[in-house]
Amino acid sequence: MPEIYEPYEKFAAFYDRIMESVDYESWADYVEQLLSRFSKHPYTLVDLACGTGRSTLPFARRGYLITGVDLSTAMLQHARLKASSEGLQVDFLSQDLRQLDLPPVYDLALLFQDGLNYLLKEEDLLVALTAIYSILKPGSLFIFDLTRPKLRPAGDNGEISRADLGNMILVWESSFDPLVEIWSVNLTVTMQNERGRFEIFKEQHCEKEYPPELVSTLLKKSGFNLLALYPSFSFKAITGREPKLTFVAEKEIKR
Repeated sequence: MPEIYEPYEKFAAFYDRIMESVDYESWADYVEQLLSRFSKHPYTLVDLACGTGRSTLPFARRGYLITGVDLSTAMLQHARLKASSEGLQVDFLSQDLRQLDLPPVYDLALLFQDGLNYLLKEEDLLVALTAIYSILKPGSLFIFDLTRPKLRPAGDNGEISRADLGNMILVWESSFDPLVEIWSVNLTVTMQNERGRFEIFKEQHCEKEYPPELVSTLLKKSGFNLLALYPSFSFKAITGREPKLTFVAEKEIKR
């Protein structure tokens, strides 16, 4: 029987190999364009759900003082190694988005790669937004993305994907449950260990569908003003058919 692990507990070891084609420097470029658009000049940043630090390090290279936060200690181990290998000073902390234990010193909070979609209850999303609000200075921005699972191509539902990485084979089985609006991906990995034996393990990753209208309401409840909503990595008007959206919210400056 395959062993079953928490999300990213084992996947962390080869996450970067799967994501190596993603240009995270262009992500940083997009964030800086957003900052310019809203006349913001942050210095202290926090990258939430930072994973292995691939979204964090481009900002550290550009001179920002940035902290990375993720729930997965396995992912953070890889993040720390990467930062150390480049001589970059980045604090990586293991914390739950709903229970952030950080001072209110940040000029900008970032949260990419569907991090909020992993919160499967509306009340948990509100708690997380309130926690993020609490660590920002007044007038600071919170830039994040959300995927729209139910707007994925119809062929993705029930899709089985496979990747061969040489010493391991990954198989993803995906499905969308319209009753609870949760997208589930069952990952099975077969890998050859150093003794030449094959090991099999599984992880399940689940993401919740959150309509932008609901997210806007929850942002307001937690104290944020929603400044803009874009198709991810674009400045176009949304049509309602985008599978991924970028939100730009601001912590209110109380008069």
